[in-house]
Amino acid sequence: MSKNTSLKTVRKWILFFVGFVVIALSFQLSKLIIDSNPPPRKKAENTVKEVYTLKAKNGPLQVQIPSKGVLQAYKRIQITSRVQGVMQTINPLFKTGQSYKKGQQLVQIASSEFRSNVIAQRASLYNLITSVLPDLQLDFPKAYELWSAYLKSFDLKKPVPSLPKMDEKVRLFVSGRGVISSYYTLQNLEKTLTFYKIKAPFNGVLVGANVTEGSLIRPGQDLGEFIAPGDYELRVALPRSYVSNITEGAEVKVKSIDDERIYTGIVSRINAMVDSQTQSVKVFIRLRDKNLKEGMFMNAEINAMEFNNVFAVDRGLLNESQELFVVQDNMLNLKKVNPIHFTETLALIQGLTDGEEIVAQPLIGAYEGMEVSPISFEQKK
Repeated sequence: MSKNTSLKTVRKWILFFVGFVVIALSFQLSKLIIDSNPPPRKKAENTVKEVYTLKAKNGPLQVQIPSKGVLQAYKRIQITSRVQGVMQTINPLFKTGQSYKKGQQLVQIASSEFRSNVIAQRASLYNLITSVLPDLQLDFPKAYELWSAYLKSFDLKKPVPSLPKMDEKVRLFVSGRGVISSYYTLQNLEKTLTFYKIKAPFNGVLVGANVTEGSLIRPGQDLGEFIAPGDYELRVALPRSYVSNITEGAEVKVKSIDDERIYTGIVSRINAMVDSQTQSVKVFIRLRDKNLKEGMFMNAEINAMEFNNVFAVDRGLLNESQELFVVQDNMLNLKKVNPIHFTETLALIQGLTDGEEIVAQPLIGAYEGMEVSPISFEQKK
């Protein structure tokens, strides 16, 4: 009897525990369901979107082509040698960055041996003319006086003077004695002697020096590079379709990539050849300014063509149907326009009336009939 009672008691406690667990789980499950339900949405408020607008103003517009290039000196020479010899030390030294005046010596090549040959040739010509004088005195008395005066002006340390004037008979006579040929041989030697000294052809700067004092220089060797500072040329490549509208002498605004300073140049040359790969044409812009340096990167804006009765807008304002939004009575309306030219960022359009209000910036979610509150783009600035 007591055993049955104990079993009943245990069964009651088990049922009580299971019931408690079921109730607890039901409570937790109800709470999770309640928490998972989204909060009630607030009723959307009717808002009017503010948009920035511009008033159309048609008129002439000059299209500018942006381009880039690197400055190069307008006057530039490669310094080369025509003779062979050892480079000698002179002042100033032949160093990169050294400035020179026109006619100032750049390079001196050792010439003592060749100079001796020139002096020997002068002496040979002098002796040859001296030997001819007695015959000239007999056969050509008038010519004799001229040739005698010529010998008195002869200086072995100076370039040979020009031969005296002579008629055909005298010329044939002295030519038969080898005087004429000896004279021109000497002239060629004296001309070659001047090649041992290289001078600056204009005021400039040595921007490259490939040799130093003591170097053995050979004919045709590249010694360095010489430019005239302050006078430069900017080479840019423009689309072929624009070049026909560009003329030599046209002004161009050029700006350094490193700063905001604006320089004024002119179109100096237009190449006649079209690049077969890029279909572009090289245009050269000449700039004169002491603040410029060779190798600077420059941006140029070249006036290419002019359109009349147009208005420029952001390309992003046009949809695929060539329409844009205008504002009428605080409502958006789509208007068809006629774009006649595109640049990288702008579209030149026709079809707007002066004073017509257009949306100035692309508007996400805009639709025709949308109510807006227009704000002048000028107020934003």
